[in-house]
Amino acid sequence: MSAVAKQELAPYGQETRVQIDGPQVLLEPGAAQAIAVVLHELATNAAKYGALSTAQGRVALKWSHEAGGRLVLSWAETGGPAVEVPKRRGFGGRVIERMVADLKGTTRFDWHPEGLVCEISLQT
Repeated sequence: MSAVAKQELAPYGQETRVQIDGPQVLLEPGAAQAIAVVLHELATNAAKYGALSTAQGRVALKWSHEAGGRLVLSWAETGGPAVEVPKRRGFGGRVIERMVADLKGTTRFDWHPEGLVCEISLQT
């Protein structure tokens, strides 16, 4: 999991702007590919519209491995432009939801004024 996260978020200033934290988790190839796509979509949207579109913006990606093999990821943006709930679902959001649903997981987007918080839970 950490290798996938570091690879996908490296272009965005991992050391200073992106915090990555979670235990070692070995992912099946299909889950690793899906999570890579999800992180790519979240990071791309953050760079275009969210926290990574400003110099002071930050992203915190955390995950935990729960009982029963569930992986819970939390993506939290801060320091970017004020956020409003989108009037329509964008392509990236639909991709994220579909990739996670294919892994029998759930996705929740919370649009806080200070930044997007996305929580993903899936079976690994």
